[in-house]
Amino acid sequence: MLDESRHVVPEGDATEIPAEVYDVGFGWDPLPEVHRLLFAARQAGVEPASALELGCGSGRILRALAGHIADRAGLDLSPTMVDYAAAHADGAAVHCLDMSAFELGRRFDLIYASANSLRCVTDAAAVLRLWRRIAAHLAPGGVFVADLELGLADEGAKLNKPATWAVSRSDVEVRVSWTVTTAPDASTRCCRITWRFERREADGPPHAWSETFSLRTYDAAELAAWMAAGGLAVRAFYEIRDPYLLERPVERAVGRMLVVAQSA
Repeated sequence: MLDESRHVVPEGDATEIPAEVYDVGFGWDPLPEVHRLLFAARQAGVEPASALELGCGSGRILRALAGHIADRAGLDLSPTMVDYAAAHADGAAVHCLDMSAFELGRRFDLIYASANSLRCVTDAAAVLRLWRRIAAHLAPGGVFVADLELGLADEGAKLNKPATWAVSRSDVEVRVSWTVTTAPDASTRCCRITWRFERREADGPPHAWSETFSLRTYDAAELAAWMAAGGLAVRAFYEIRDPYLLERPVERAVGRMLVVAQSA
């Protein structure tokens, strides 16, 4: 019999998905993402010696970056994710902090956010604080890179069409689905998402966790304007079409994009 836990995530709160389940569910090879980050930084003229991840989750990319950058740090709102990441991230400093209100007292050559993490900041005032915090923590000439999906119409077209995948590790399989359940609102720019993680093991009953939360949706020009208000200037939009990165003008920056910015 399937045991299922359901949770509605309050505004600005953290996920309650168990960190070890989340880590398996997003446990595909992180090296292509690492290579994209380093490519984007180098294209902007930066060879990063330090890096900060916003919304680091279980620390998957922080771990993979260890072979390239020794000085690494991460932020996440979930205490369980932070504990898991700190234990598995090969020496990275991991902090339980809000990405729109953090202060680390230092700067980084590279700051990045993957897997739509930036979109979890939904309130307009918090969005502005987010970009100001990023700008304040970038070293002179440093680079910010975000992996996220852009386009209000594009997001609305996914309504009630779940994306699904499964990842196995040892004798555990985690199946994940991600569904846009409410189209982006024209005034708030937010849509509603439900994701579901189902863990199956050879020697135990299956268990599932479902969460519903809001994500902010941006068109590319709107995102660039927010970044400029916070003190950053967009250097490039790249469409992510594995294994390629295809540079796009702002009017064609729709779908899954890698956004690269530096201090204005």
